[in-house]
Amino acid sequence: MSAVPSDAPKLFPLRRRTGTAAFHLSRDAVDFGVEDLERLTELGTVRFVARLLWGSDVEMPCPHCGTIDAHYWRRKELRWKCRGCGKTFSVTSGTVFADRKLPLKKLLKIAFSWVNGASGKPALQLRRDWNVSYATVFTLAHKLREGLMRGFNTGVLCGVQEMDGMDANGRRYREKRNRPQVVRPTPKPKIPAHLLKPEDGAGAFVGPPSPPKHGKTARQPKDRRILLVMRQRGVVPKRGAMATRIGVALAETATTVTALARRFASSESRILTDEDPAYARFDRLFAGHEAVSHSVAYSLPDGTSNNQAESYNWRMRRAAEGIYLSPSNKYLADYAVETAWREDARHLSTGQKLRALLRVAMGVGLSRWWRGYRQGRHRTFEMLVEGPREARGRGKRKGAKPKVPY
Repeated sequence: MSAVPSDAPKLFPLRRRTGTAAFHLSRDAVDFGVEDLERLTELGTVRFVARLLWGSDVEMPCPHCGTIDAHYWRRKELRWKCRGCGKTFSVTSGTVFADRKLPLKKLLKIAFSWVNGASGKPALQLRRDWNVSYATVFTLAHKLREGLMRGFNTGVLCGVQEMDGMDANGRRYREKRNRPQVVRPTPKPKIPAHLLKPEDGAGAFVGPPSPPKHGKTARQPKDRRILLVMRQRGVVPKRGAMATRIGVALAETATTVTALARRFASSESRILTDEDPAYARFDRLFAGHEAVSHSVAYSLPDGTSNNQAESYNWRMRRAAEGIYLSPSNKYLADYAVETAWREDARHLSTGQKLRALLRVAMGVGLSRWWRGYRQGRHRTFEMLVEGPREARGRGKRKGAKPKVPY
């Protein structure tokens, strides 16, 4: 057998299998499926949701008056009558699914299909899978995201956190969306204007040329947003991060990163970032702050890195560009929180994911932003670290005439 010559082309290094991949291939990853939901009767479906929401299908709080008791059960209506105020309620009363039109079992099937997407599940795919209107699955998915925004993206982290920011929207968005990918020959590179010799008569004195990045902030697109993420390192070896918090900002400045860090990190925390000068004041605000220069290395020998935050950025990029196709700034925070939840739930089984999602989403009360969406009551602002900002949706303008496809 002849030896491989040293100048032979090398194979592209394959991605090494991680602990997460081994988990997904194990039996522990799948313990619940659509067939398990099919076996549930109408009564069994109500009891299933009641137990995961209240911990019991006998005693529960009344959503109208708050009385906790074994309320009167109406078997024919699949509802309870409160022993205190006398009002009736169902298992979805007072939740984001209040006043639903879909049967409860079908709602669980759609939620189960949505939760099992690695980086997301588009509403068009859910519409094709379950034969419902696009507006129905669109509002249902966003109600789940609202529940995660209000019930998951909260709370203070304490320990070792990694923080990073990524460009979201506004960058290469206008030049790529709705345009065919045509390969053209590369033109001959031109000499930048600031390096050309001035013409005769243009002036005797010529100052130093402006650097290429001079005025870069002023040239940025108006719809550019920065997605900031904080991830707490887990204490179990080789299990990655255990908690994720996100925020959307107009720019990655010292003001925005400090506001997000103060909201989600305790003063006893140790925060790891990159070399961006926006994080310089963290030395005075928290117990520790280490930075890694990505121009030198991805991580330092002492373990300083923000690779867990970069892992979230990768999954978010995959969701935004490959699944949801560049979500608008108006709902960018909603999709970012969904990705954060999927990152934290990556080690849960299919049944645990469904139960965890419903427990969080249904525990925040009535929907604030998606009740009456089909009747024209839409959220008019985007959620930013700097505060709510008025935003305009991408839908059709009022009074717009439909375009004839042919």
